[in-house]
Amino acid sequence: MFVVADMGSTKTDWSFVDESKKVTLIKTQGFNPYFYSTEDIKNILRPAFLGKDLPLTVADKLYFYGSGCSSDEKCAIVKNALVEFFPNAEIFITHDLLGSARALCGKNKGVACILGTGSNSCLYDGENIVANVPSLGFLLGDEGGGSDMGRELIKYYTYGELPKDLEQKFEEEFKMNRKLLLKEVYETKHTNVYCATYSRFVAEHKENPVMQQLIDERLDQFFKRHVSKYENYQELPINFIGSTAYYYANTLRKVAIRYGTRVGIIIQNPMEKLIAFHNGL
Repeated sequence: MFVVADMGSTKTDWSFVDESKKVTLIKTQGFNPYFYSTEDIKNILRPAFLGKDLPLTVADKLYFYGSGCSSDEKCAIVKNALVEFFPNAEIFITHDLLGSARALCGKNKGVACILGTGSNSCLYDGENIVANVPSLGFLLGDEGGGSDMGRELIKYYTYGELPKDLEQKFEEEFKMNRKLLLKEVYETKHTNVYCATYSRFVAEHKENPVMQQLIDERLDQFFKRHVSKYENYQELPINFIGSTAYYYANTLRKVAIRYGTRVGIIIQNPMEKLIAFHNGL
């Protein structure tokens, strides 16, 4: 039996695959090691795993793809938590970007992009990541991700740039005013996740011209600061994974044309393709 885990900033998908290729799926909270300690992770997983009749001790391999798992130090934080739950498994931990590249490109060359809560990208040669424009995280980057969309919506609202009907809907939906909103933004522990909660409002009103402008601006920034930096990017398929990419697929294709390239595939979740990859399919 093997396990595949895909962790973003807000959630983790786990797939337990037995010898007959039957898959058991569960979800837990995300736990980016830049923000969570080993003990924090254990406390998240204990109630999610224990008492659920999961084959934790049977698994002999665990392939874990995680947001923030970009160094030996950060991977160790996660691994030291996972060994408690998977004592008999050989544990492989790497960045979710490689998981996305494997899911999107398989064994083919291409550009793989993540547009979920945050954003990232890489050039993949069919086996390894060979180039990666630095992901600066929420404070300085995450262009085009859900947290970025939400942050821009907050700016539109607080600067008074929303049409009056949208401003009223925003206040009614979130029970919010400018003073309270800014207080929550600066006092919340995980600002990126908090801002991402507002991105759904953008998606719900994406036909509104002001929201269309916001979406186009943020996705254009992603192409400008990430995609266009890769050598020969215009000759390669630009593939996307994540809920933000999935919801704004039409705009992504329009922006790609503007940059003289083309979108390959867009998927919301990598799990099915990652399971196939590790099954050797």
